[in-house]
Amino acid sequence: MKQLLLGLFFALPIAAEPLTFERLISSVETEPAVLAGEKKKNAIQTGTSVKLWNSLELQYKLDGFGFMEHDFELRFKPKVFGEGNSTKSYWEAQSSYQQSRADFYRSYFVYERYERALRYLTQKRKQQLHWDMETVNKDRLEVLHLKSGSETFSPDNLISALERESELQAKLIADSNALRDIEMKFRSWVEFDSVALDSGFLPSISEIESILKGNLIVDDTYPAVAMAKQKWNVESKQYEQEKTGANKIISSIGIGYKHSFGSYEYDSVKTGTYSYDYENKVAVADKEWKITKKDDDRRTRDKFYATLSLRLPFFGTDGGDETKRQLDVLEAESDYLDEKRDITQKVARIREETLALIAQRNVQKNFVERVDAGDVFEEFAARSGSDPLLLLRAKDVSLESEMKALELEYEIYSRYLIILDYAGKLAAKDISKHFEWENR
Repeated sequence: MKQLLLGLFFALPIAAEPLTFERLISSVETEPAVLAGEKKKNAIQTGTSVKLWNSLELQYKLDGFGFMEHDFELRFKPKVFGEGNSTKSYWEAQSSYQQSRADFYRSYFVYERYERALRYLTQKRKQQLHWDMETVNKDRLEVLHLKSGSETFSPDNLISALERESELQAKLIADSNALRDIEMKFRSWVEFDSVALDSGFLPSISEIESILKGNLIVDDTYPAVAMAKQKWNVESKQYEQEKTGANKIISSIGIGYKHSFGSYEYDSVKTGTYSYDYENKVAVADKEWKITKKDDDRRTRDKFYATLSLRLPFFGTDGGDETKRQLDVLEAESDYLDEKRDITQKVARIREETLALIAQRNVQKNFVERVDAGDVFEEFAARSGSDPLLLLRAKDVSLESEMKALELEYEIYSRYLIILDYAGKLAAKDISKHFEWENR
């Protein structure tokens, strides 16, 4: 029974935690692109040790299939002077490039989550404003029903209120659908049982305005620009590495040892007799050659030797490889300059758009503050003699202005998040540094 209860306990689903910004942003660490970037950086850091030579080989040669002669040679290819430093510089540049690439993707994924959270909070406020508008419209319908028999009753006002009711109901349904869709997107990143997000993570509109009016300069710390610059640096270091290797004269150096079994030495021996032909008066030799072994005993003949291979670059051609590498470096430099100019133009354009939206938003907020302070209500009351329909109309206008201000705020914050993404502020693993600026 005890084991059964324990099994049922562990089989129960664990209650999910509320969705907070910390949990939402930390889910970036599970993104495949972020994980792949970390693996690349670790691979470069652990696998880029500089060796004393390019390669070390042990060669073996068997002379025939009698297994009588065996040849061993240890051959290595030395590095050119300065090749170790150029290789180290190349891998350092490659590591910097992978770091800037990881920052680029991390910043984008964090931006994606902040933007979706901003959309959720904006949609929640829109939903609340639509509820408030619906309440005002219900009061308006009630007043119109009460005035249906009076001389001041207007059927057009009633029809307008009924149309307004249908419009608000449709908007409330759209609000619910939008919130549900956003929550589904949240669940694709992290599991939760409720949403506990608030707008406290965002700076105020006045702070954003102060930052955008400050000295906002695009430099090489921006991830997209940094990635293009590091790519250029990688191409340059690779070109320097290849040029250093092209100056190599000694291709390889080897030390060998040859071992032989059962080797024999032979000698040619002349044998025969001599006679004299008296009739012809010539000497006649009866002779022949015999091949004999000089040593009939098996013995071993060992020897050490050295080999040296020299490269003759003046007899060959690079096939245009050096020219191609130079073009790669120049193209990477051009990409860097294009990327920096493009980001500079985008940031300048977004900054001007955002400052214009802030000015529009301030106008709407000033009107809402006047309504909340009661100035507009008093003005309407003085003109209408406390007509409830006009007072309700004033409240409805106030809510409409607040809705416009909310939409403007969403546009302001969404553009500000894009600037933060461009600037690489969102690449920091510490969430508290995402909205920090030096000129703040």
